[in-house]
Amino acid sequence: MKHNHNHSHLHNHNDSVSNVTLAFLLNLGFSIIELFGGIITGSTAILSDAVHDFGDSLSLALSFIFEKVGNKESNEKYTYGYKRISLIGALINIVVLSVGTVFVFTEAVRALLNPTYVKAEGMLLLAIIGIVINGVSVFRMKGSKKILDKTVMMHLMEDLLGWIAVLVVSIVIYFTSWYILDPILSLAISVIIGRNIYNNLRDAIMIIMQRVPDEELYNNIKNNLISMEEIDSIEKINMWTIDGEVHILTASIKAVNDANKSNLLEKIKDMLLSKDIKESTIEIY
Repeated sequence: MKHNHNHSHLHNHNDSVSNVTLAFLLNLGFSIIELFGGIITGSTAILSDAVHDFGDSLSLALSFIFEKVGNKESNEKYTYGYKRISLIGALINIVVLSVGTVFVFTEAVRALLNPTYVKAEGMLLLAIIGIVINGVSVFRMKGSKKILDKTVMMHLMEDLLGWIAVLVVSIVIYFTSWYILDPILSLAISVIIGRNIYNNLRDAIMIIMQRVPDEELYNNIKNNLISMEEIDSIEKINMWTIDGEVHILTASIKAVNDANKSNLLEKIKDMLLSKDIKESTIEIY
């Protein structure tokens, strides 16, 4: 049984690391293509996105490093292990994305005031490549609940949606020569990114503040405890998360007078394991 758990853990770890590595290589390579493509086409949106993608590449590199460190075994100094380091990685990602967004916004305003010629055909070709590359990255990263992986997914989803928008705008520009749409698109992308930065920063702060990570799960566990005949009352339940995926629960419970406390503890632990709560401390008196 222990062997299976370790095998599953190793499999998930390797998958996560390989996904981040693939996303990093794709983003870095495409950032270079974007840089030259933006210069050739004269597109402010593409040049801005090139800088944005370079920032993403840096964030993904940090993600790779923090993912490896985060999977180190716990020890006497770090009894819960190193998983919370992913939160540090998430905050760094947010900062990098914020700096890139300020640059994109500034350049977009400048281009909006003075629209210039854009090669729509080049934008169209880059958009198709961008959709394919970011689509592959999003597919590989999809499904993780870790705060770090969520911020990486945020980068990738923004890029994917952004390139879909570039595809549409390039087609419109090709037929209408409305070059002002290029900086308008940059501004729209900046607003969307800004909103996502706020949402992910809020999630990171809530983890730091040890807020209940899943209120529905918390209430479900509480109701399960209340329904146990061996329990007289629940004095306190605390629940928080390490990285958005691994949750921890502590509880102080008063048992009825004739309850077998050992059996009750085992019953509670089994219930928590069924809810995927593997770290718990239960006090029964």
